Amino acid sequence: MVQQAIGSDMVNEDFDPSDRQEKLLSVLKDGRESGDPWGYATVKRFAEDTDLRKQYVNRELEGLLGAGWVEKP
Repeated sequence: MVQQAIGSDMVNEDFDPSDRQEKLLSVLKDGRESGDPWGYATVKRFAEDTDLRKQYVNRELEGLLGAGWVEKP
C-alpha cells in the first residue's frame, strides 16, 4: 500500500494529528525542499523511517485518511 500527501477541499482543517501521525507526515514530506521526489511512501518505509510497528503505521494512516490529510493513489 502506497500513501501520498494531498491538497484537497475535503481536508479536515480542525484535525489535530497525534505524535505518531506527525512522524508519518514528516516521512511524506522528505525531499520536498531538495527537489527530490516526495509525497509517496509504503508502510514498510514508514515503519523503517519512524521505528513504528507496521500495525501502528496502519492505524495512524487510517486516521490521516479519515481526516483527508493523505489519500491512497
